Amino acid sequence: MNEWVLYVLTWASQLSGYPMPDAPPRVQLEPESWFSHRVCKDHIPCPVFGLYEDHDVVFLREDLTDAARDHIAVHEFVHYLQHQSGRFDLVSCLDTDEREQEAFRVQSRFISEVQGGFERFAINHLGCRREP
Repeated sequence: MNEWVLYVLTWASQLSGYPMPDAPPRVQLEPESWFSHRVCKDHIPCPVFGLYEDHDVVFLREDLTDAARDHIAVHEFVHYLQHQSGRFDLVSCLDTDEREQEAFRVQSRFISEVQGGFERFAINHLGCRREP
């Protein structure tokens, strides 16, 4: 898996412009039930396929096809690179929204430029409340 992590992390770095980190994140494969409990409040089906919680672990669904695993990992690795960069305030709603938008843009580029697909993602913006 180390070669695969380096392959996908290299693409995430190249397409996002973030430098390669000193160490890659650890990748942990989990079943849908794990994502359901952790993210979807025990609702199945859970539409979440990857998760990065600002630590050194990227969680991916174990039931993904190879192609889906690659582009979901690119998205989550962008979050890892964002965190490593220190560019964002990890508790700011506006920064969280920007981080998500950037990860989806890189994921879309990976699908079209590397995988030769045409997938486009709708980027939902977070409803951040304006501070007075």
